[in-house]
Amino acid sequence: MSDKYTLTVKNDSTQTGSFCIYQEHPDTNVGNITTLAWLAKAAHPTTRLEFAWELDYDFVWAKTTELRPGTVVKTSQAWQANLSTRNQVDFDFTSEAYTFTNQSQGGYEGNLYINQTQRVRTGEASVGIGMSGKGSFLVKSQPNMKLVMTPKPTYWLVFGHFQEGEVLDIEKVTKSACKLEFKGTTNMDVVLKSDNTWDIK
Repeated sequence: MSDKYTLTVKNDSTQTGSFCIYQEHPDTNVGNITTLAWLAKAAHPTTRLEFAWELDYDFVWAKTTELRPGTVVKTSQAWQANLSTRNQVDFDFTSEAYTFTNQSQGGYEGNLYINQTQRVRTGEASVGIGMSGKGSFLVKSQPNMKLVMTPKPTYWLVFGHFQEGEVLDIEKVTKSACKLEFKGTTNMDVVLKSDNTWDIK
């Protein structure tokens, strides 16, 4: 069983908004990867919230193909995965619908592999990986393309107006984000201060 991580956040600013966690961009064999708001919760001033998750990876896909910042993606399917024995899956179009199939062990440990079949249509769906059942990264579908992703379980926290599954403008949000480094611990407390800077406990 994976370690459980907890993050407690407090909004000591004067603004109402959402705390949003997103993940470090994985190493991959393709370009144009879209980063999603992985976890998000709204918070009024003085509110304290808790996020909790485990290092449980997923293969995910969505019918959404408009992967521009602000678009909220609803995951259509999520299959649990791991980085060793269940790290490969096929993405197929059969019986007039997309689905994952043939999950197996494949390639190198530490990577996640998605084999898109010849029946997959260009740009008609989005496919990628997630964690704890929620999507974190997507790319547009391509037939006969093997997608390889090497996750980096590193997290960033940002405050603003976000929804889970929202496509992020990474260059923009990272300017005001706080990097969450769990060094020797699985628990962390972070405060958004009155001057909109971060205080990591």
